[in-house]
Amino acid sequence: MLPGLRSVNRTNRRATIKLMPKLSEVHFVPPRQSQNLWGDGGVLVTLDVAKLDRAWRYNRVPEGGGTDPDTRFQYEGVRQWIGVGRTVELWATTVTREDDENDALCFIEGRHSFAVLRDLGYMTIEAWVNRDEADELVRKYGAG
Repeated sequence: MLPGLRSVNRTNRRATIKLMPKLSEVHFVPPRQSQNLWGDGGVLVTLDVAKLDRAWRYNRVPEGGGTDPDTRFQYEGVRQWIGVGRTVELWATTVTREDDENDALCFIEGRHSFAVLRDLGYMTIEAWVNRDEADELVRKYGAG
């Protein structure tokens, strides 16, 4: 059976297709004050989810939340919060360059949120980054 094909009605030979639910409209906001490492030195930038995922080395959240109970619990909580077909406000994922690796990122805050958005099929996110790193991060990981 073809991917996405739910069933074929043998009487009239019509196929039904399981459609993807409409993604929620996510409005990204800077992190809460206690988690805002850069204060006025931070900025929201639009980044490509696939590029970020390839550069994510440390503390990854596996597809579907993985098997670790704590990680899975946080992942499922975020997934319920984002939902489908809703409008939600979400603290932006905080990322920075990995110290010792040329093309790697460190997710400081929001790794579970990012993993959920990745798994739901979002193409871009807004991330909270240090203003001094913003141009380089957009050049490497920006959408477009």
